[in-house]
This record gives sequence, structure tokens and C-alpha cells, in this order.
Amino acid sequence: MPEQPRMTVVDDATPLGGSSIDVAARIAWTMRMARVTSGAPDSRMRSLASALGTSTARISRAETGQLRDGSLVDGYEQVLGMPEGSLRAPIDVLARTFPASSPPDARPGEAIRSVAELSELTERLDSGAAATGGDWLRWARSIAAPGNIGMPVPLAQRVVRRLVRELARSCGHGYPSRYEALAKLRCSDYGFLVLRAARHEVAHPHAQGLADLLSAVGEAVTLDGVAWCLELLRSDRAQLAICGALALENMGEISPAGTFWPTVLPDLVRAFDASEPGSSQEEWAAHLIRLVPSSTARSAATKPGRRLPPAPEVEGFDRHRANRQWQQCAAIATDVGHEVGVGDQPMLARLLFDIGYGHWETRAVTGYFLLAGLPALADPVWERFRVLVDGEPDRRIRHRMARRLHGALAGRANDGVVAWLDSPDPVLRSAALQVLGASGHVLALDVVRAALTDPGTARAATYAIGMSGHPVLPQVVRDPTLDAQVRGSAAWWLEGGSRIDV
Repeated sequence: MPEQPRMTVVDDATPLGGSSIDVAARIAWTMRMARVTSGAPDSRMRSLASALGTSTARISRAETGQLRDGSLVDGYEQVLGMPEGSLRAPIDVLARTFPASSPPDARPGEAIRSVAELSELTERLDSGAAATGGDWLRWARSIAAPGNIGMPVPLAQRVVRRLVRELARSCGHGYPSRYEALAKLRCSDYGFLVLRAARHEVAHPHAQGLADLLSAVGEAVTLDGVAWCLELLRSDRAQLAICGALALENMGEISPAGTFWPTVLPDLVRAFDASEPGSSQEEWAAHLIRLVPSSTARSAATKPGRRLPPAPEVEGFDRHRANRQWQQCAAIATDVGHEVGVGDQPMLARLLFDIGYGHWETRAVTGYFLLAGLPALADPVWERFRVLVDGEPDRRIRHRMARRLHGALAGRANDGVVAWLDSPDPVLRSAALQVLGASGHVLALDVVRAALTDPGTARAATYAIGMSGHPVLPQVVRDPTLDAQVRGSAAWWLEGGSRIDV
């Protein structure tokens, strides 16, 4: 076991079920873990400060939640040998998602410093030449800067559409970087182009990977964006209803208190009342209604016409020993912390609880984005998390955990999910297909055929063979015995390409 370092404990002590989180502490902890788990020859604070031309005091302040410094984050990536954007993107996503509790960035830094550099990068992105998530984030940070409105709309639209298509196929460290690039553009003067590109993609009957795209749409609250997402919430296509709900939750989180939920609650209630009991549409409309502050819900004139379905039964939002779910997260955090050599890290337990059991999608996603930037911690965490999924008795929580595990892995392998392919539960079978496909695993033909012909797993199966670039794709497109939706989705993958892992 590696020697355990002595360090100040950084934790998010806010209530597990409270109305806010400690963003500063989460950023600080992520930066510290990035340094001490980087595997760099010398990751001591003094050595890092010397390499960055700064003081140990500044690094200490950043790693204890007293300072948010974007330029320092960029420096960590460079000196510690991390891929560009792999630390900056998760931190910036977190801060923008929870603006009310986020500290200001003291030094955002400049991603691009010259016209020539921006011109070269824009031309490369427009040409279709290979690009990394870091390239996309650097470009978006420059283009999305306030007042930067010089790019012609046709050119910007072409590049944005490429980014949208790449986000659907992105995995690894390039996934949060591409998401953050699109989110920055959505919050800029070019935000209308992101909405336009999203409408274009959703209009395609066979498009896949739409959830992240709609979440990015939800990074800005505009009248046309809100109206469209409410329309999606009422869609007959379950996947579109889910995407609309994710965008609306994001909008609610980024909006000033008391400004968003009162305006959309009547539409949420109408969407719930119009949904079929037991459907995904009902589940996600009810999820949004539960997020509405109780004071707003009590004073609203519009009430649901029937009882909301029961929420997943989390055993408690406390850190007591009697809370089985919290204790499981704490045990994993302790095991992994000592295995990796960073000692007890209560913040890791908190992030795991948010990801595994919290009702908030925004907290879960930003949590696993942070862990994505810490592969030394994340790899052993997700193997243990999968075991938690297997042992969770509540079916609704188990399904939510499996869905979030796919997002958390973001293309990383997890061999244990292979067992889910034989599960009687189509949700677990679908999750296994998605995880394996996203990791580039080429599934056996008999597994592919069975999954494609099963309505409960067909969509996940087309995602799996599409992401992995499975050689069976052309045959699927031409197979008249398969459902037209399956053939169309396979054609979408053939046209767009498979997974991008940079």
C-alpha cells in the first residue's frame, strides 16, 4: 500500500439533500487530487509552484477552496502531463452549473493569443481535419469571449454542427472538453447557433447521443430554448422526453432563485397529466415537478391531476451509520483512497453518493465529470460502483445507477458489465451494451443479433455497434428483417463515424 500523505482534508460539508453544494471545495479537492495522483516524477507543491512560476501559497489557496484560478488549472494540465481540457473542462462545467455557489474565476486566462492562431484553428475545424477535445475547448473559449462577434454565421454554423456530431461520439477526456466547448458557445452571442444545430439534429429520426446536446442547450435560458424543451418533454419518443427534461433541469439550476420554476411549472404539470402512467414521459415530468421548490409548488394555481409516482427510495440524506447507501459510498472512498495512496477522502464519498443516489442529474453529471479528470481514482471507483449497482435492492435506483455508470465511464472499459448482457433486466442489458460499445469492444455477432431484435435493447445495441465501428454495420443497414428504426440508426452511425477518444 502506498504511503499515505499528510494533507488538509477538503470536503463538501453541505447537507446531502440540501439546496446547494460547496463548489469551491469540489474544485479545490479536484485540483489537489489531480496533483497527488498524476504520476508525475515530482508532484510536490513546491516543485509545481516552481514549474508554474507561482508561489506555494497560491497553490495552497487553490487546493483549499480559497481561490479559483483558471490559469492555474491550465498550468496543472501542462506541468502534470494531463491532456488539454481534461481538468479545466470539468471544473468550468461545475462552476457554471451552480453559479449561485461558485466563486469567481480570478484569472480565466486566454486560450488563444493571436489572430493567426485562431484563424489556423478555425480553418482546421472547418476542414474536417482531426481535432482533440482540447482543440475544441481552446477554440470555444476564444470565440465565446464577450464581444467576440466577428465570425461569419455560415462558417460558425458549420463548425458548430461538426462539434455537435462529435459530441455524440466522444469519449474519454475529450468528452467533457467537447461538452464544455458547446456549452460555452451556447452561453455566448453564438448561442442561437447551438440551438439551431440541436433542432437540426433532433429532427433526424435516427440520431443518437442527444442527451448531452440537449443538456448543452440548457446551459442558457432563452424563451425559444425553454419552449422547445417543454415541447420535447411531451414528445411521444421517450428518449426526446428525457433529453428535454435534462435540459430543463439544467436551466432551473443555472437560473437565479425564484425566476425559472414558477414560469414552467404549469407546463410541467400539463406534460405530466398528458403522460401515460408508468411511461418514461411520466417519470421525467414527475422528476422535474419534484425539483420545484416547495414554496413555489404550494402557491401554484395548477396542480397535477393525479398523484406523482413514488420517487426512488433513497434511504436517507444523512451521513449516519444506519444509512446503508451512504456507508457503502464511504467504504468505497476509504478503500480506493488507501489503495491509491491519498488516504481518507470524504469528498470522494460525497461525489459517489451524488452519483449513485442523489435525485439531481446536475450533481451526478458534474460529479462524474470531476472524477473523469482523475483517472487514478476513477478506475478503481467505477469497478466498485458496478458492484453497488448489482446489490441495490430498489429497482428504480438500480436503473438510475446503471444509466449514470455509462455516462461516468465515458468510453472507459469496465469488464464486469459483461455479466449484465445475460441479465433478465433490459435496462441492465442496455447499459452493458452502451458501456461495452463506447469502450470500443466489438460484440459477438450472436449478442448483436439478439439485442437488435429485442425492443428493450435495440436502441442501445445500435449505439454499441455504432460507437465501436462494428464491421456488421453495413449488413444491419441492408437487412430487411430488422426494424426500420434499427436500420436507420445504423446508417446514421455509418455516415457519422464511430467513437472519438481524443
